[in-house]
Amino acid sequence: MNKNNPNLSQTSGNAKKYSSPKIGFRFVFFMVLLFYFVPLLAKAAGADSTKFSDYLYLYTTTFYTIIVLSIIIFHAKGLDIIRDHFSLWMIALGCFLAASQARQHDTVYKIFLAILGFRLLIYIIVNRKSMEMPNLKSIFIGLLWSAITIIATVLLLVFLNPIRQPLPSNLLAYILDTFLYQIAFVAVIEEAWFRGLLFSFLVMNGYQEDRALVIQGILFWGGHYMKISTNPALFFVAVPILTLSTSLITKKYKMLYLPVIVHTLANVLGPVLVAIL
Repeated sequence: MNKNNPNLSQTSGNAKKYSSPKIGFRFVFFMVLLFYFVPLLAKAAGADSTKFSDYLYLYTTTFYTIIVLSIIIFHAKGLDIIRDHFSLWMIALGCFLAASQARQHDTVYKIFLAILGFRLLIYIIVNRKSMEMPNLKSIFIGLLWSAITIIATVLLLVFLNPIRQPLPSNLLAYILDTFLYQIAFVAVIEEAWFRGLLFSFLVMNGYQEDRALVIQGILFWGGHYMKISTNPALFFVAVPILTLSTSLITKKYKMLYLPVIVHTLANVLGPVLVAIL
């Protein structure tokens, strides 16, 4: 346990009082199994855009539901999994952006995600005084950490893979669309899932922080198993670097929005820089 972080130490202590490790491990196993099952759904959908949309709706609503409810339910038990304003607002933003990306006739999907977003907003407003407010310095650290991660990843990918994808014709539109997609469907969900919930649940069940970070990192890396056949360089180079970077910044600062920044910028700008170089 990290003695320098009283908040996490308090969380772990409360976990012994409020939660059963047996139940906790069942839920952790369910979380891992669910994430590993998702790529199989995407593969089954194939090129059928209708099936893919259905898969994306199922994935998004399931993961955001578990994330939002876990934050609220565990807070009611005295356990703050995610406790700073920026991280919680980013998850709420992800809910609203995902709702906005739905097809025009998918009203139920839009309403469901909007309700999740508004429920989280109510939680943030009601508990705002007990939450940590990050400063501008932490944002600068996140951007600097992102730059280091992107540079290391791009240089290795350029060295290992001489084949380059062409740049999109409208680069600015591509960057904006990819950025919104990452916030709505990828970076926020995956960081909240692994560096947020999974890491916290492992610590609650008695794992030291370092071991919990290693376990969630390995599971996160393994969850991208589909890339072994489609893009080995991403699986063996890019994903491990991203995993190490986001895990280290989580361990250091305990604020989820920082790994979200790193994850988002790496996924948006990394491929662009690889194509340019």
